[in-house]
Amino acid sequence: MLANLLRPRRDLALPDHRLISLSTQALFRWRGWLEPLGPLPQEARLLLAWLLDSDSIHPVCRAWARAAHFDLLRLVPLGDAPNWAARSEGLKRLLGGRQITGDPWRLFPPWLRENLPLPPGGASPKARFVELLLALQRKPSVWVRVQGANPDAIWSEMGESGVKPWIHRKLRSAAKLSPDADVHHMPAFERGELEIQDLASQAVAQVCDPDPGERWWDACAGAGGKALHLASLMRGKGLVVATDVNEYRLKEAVRRARRSPFRNLTTKLWDGKHVAGKSRSYDGVLVDAPCSAIGTWRRNPDARWTLDRRAIDRLADTQRQLLQTASAGVKAGGTLVYSVCTMTPAETTGVVRDFLKANPQFQLDPFPHPLHNDAKTDGTVLIWPQDFDSDAMFIARMVQSK
Repeated sequence: MLANLLRPRRDLALPDHRLISLSTQALFRWRGWLEPLGPLPQEARLLLAWLLDSDSIHPVCRAWARAAHFDLLRLVPLGDAPNWAARSEGLKRLLGGRQITGDPWRLFPPWLRENLPLPPGGASPKARFVELLLALQRKPSVWVRVQGANPDAIWSEMGESGVKPWIHRKLRSAAKLSPDADVHHMPAFERGELEIQDLASQAVAQVCDPDPGERWWDACAGAGGKALHLASLMRGKGLVVATDVNEYRLKEAVRRARRSPFRNLTTKLWDGKHVAGKSRSYDGVLVDAPCSAIGTWRRNPDARWTLDRRAIDRLADTQRQLLQTASAGVKAGGTLVYSVCTMTPAETTGVVRDFLKANPQFQLDPFPHPLHNDAKTDGTVLIWPQDFDSDAMFIARMVQSK
C-alpha cells in the first residue's frame, strides 16, 4: 500500500522513496518496544526505530535527533546486534539508562505464541522460539532467480558490473544480493532473464518438479512468480495455466509473463469454484493458497498488527475449499502441490490432513528437500526463516493414485 502511495509522487527522488519506505517499516517492526515508552515526539520514534533496524546512521537521523533533543554522540545503530539482549541494552543506552521492555514477544501480536509449531533444533524450546523471532524481525534479504538463461553466465555478468551475488549451494539459479542492489535496472532483469523472488517461494516450483511438455495449473497464481518458475523449469515447453480470483494481481502476472522469455504460460481469471479447463486434465496442479502470511512478516511488518487471530480459522476453511476444488484438475498419476507462506498448524498440516482424509485417492509423495543437500521429506516440508534467511513456507506434495 505504501508503494502505491509513493508511486505518483514525482517530486520525490528514488532515495527519498527508499527512506520513507524503510523508516515506515521500521516503525511497524519495532512498535511493540516503542509504544510502552509512552508519548514521544514523532522524530524520536523515527530515530529509535531506524537505529534499532539499521546497521548505519542515515543523515536524516541527526535531524530527527536534534528535533527530539537527543545527544548526537549517543547515536549508535543497533541493527547488527547479535541477539535480543544486545539490542535491548543498546536501546536502553540510547534512552539514557531508562528502563525498557525488551521482551521479543512484545514485537508480535499476543496470539502468535499459541499458534506456532516448535521450531527445529537441538536447543531448548525457549531458545528455538527466540531464534525464530529474531529471524522474523530481521529486514528481508533480496533473492533473485535466473530464468531462461545460463545462471553462471548471469552471475558472471553481475560480477563484472560490480554486483556480488551470493549463490545458493543447491539452487544454482538462486542468489542473494545486497539490499541496495538496483535489480530493476540490471541488464539481465531488463532482458527478462532475472526475477526477484524469495528463496522460499523458489522452493515451491522445485517441489512441483515439472517436466518439459507437461500441463500445469497454478490455481492461485497471484502476481505470477511461481507460474513463471514452472515455465522456466519446463524450459518453455508444454503449458502453464496461471489463474487467480483477483483481477488486479493477475494483471501483474500478465506483465511479468510478457517480459519473460517464455511463451508456454497463459493467464485467466478464475472463479475459485470450478476447474480452469477440463477436469483431470493436468499433469500437475499447484495451490499456493491465500493465508495468514506470517512467513512474510519480514517484508510486511505492518501485517502483524492488522491480522486477526480469528482470520486463521477462516483462512483454513478457504484453503480446504480451494484445495478440494483444484484437486479435481489432477489426472490419474498426477501431482498436487499445496503451499502457504505461514507456519500455523491450522493452515499447514491441518489442511493437508483433512484433505487426505476426505480424498483417499491422494497420498503424500516424499521428495528431496528443495534447499538442503541429501535431506529427505515425508511429502511435506516447512521452510524456516532462521535456517535459510528467507520467508517461511509450508509445502506438501501429493500424488493421485487413480
